[in-house]
Amino acid sequence: MDEQRVPALKNPQNIEEFLVYRLFRLVGVALRGTDDMYKRELGISRREWRILAYLERTPDASLKTLAADSRVDTVVASRLVSTMVERGLLMKQRDPSNKRMISLRLTDLGQQVHGKALSLGTKYNRRLASCLSDDEARALESLFLKLERQAEVVDLTHE
Repeated sequence: MDEQRVPALKNPQNIEEFLVYRLFRLVGVALRGTDDMYKRELGISRREWRILAYLERTPDASLKTLAADSRVDTVVASRLVSTMVERGLLMKQRDPSNKRMISLRLTDLGQQVHGKALSLGTKYNRRLASCLSDDEARALESLFLKLERQAEVVDLTHE
């Protein structure tokens, strides 16, 4: 059975066999679960959680850097940041040496929400990965790295 699946990933006959499609379906199911969890427990969206996580690791980032590094459209990131500032999760600070530059950082409330979101996300991740043995989890990590590297170099315009 597994022998039939592997070739389908390399030579798909329909969209359901495309590697990207299968990953997309998995991500869709998992994101619905996390979206619901973060909204219900913390009142934040997945994108807001991504911004909190980024700024926790990279305090004083600019909006442009935040958007690029967290892969959120700049207009969407700007709107999210404004809402999060209003809700007391983030603060904006002007750079004293360049008044046009504004840096972003978490407030105390933002730190608290980040900590709770990290804990919830860790629990969700453990439950999701619980079907894998340790060897399978290590193999999957290795395969993800391999596929990520390959996706970066694949030239989609040529075979």
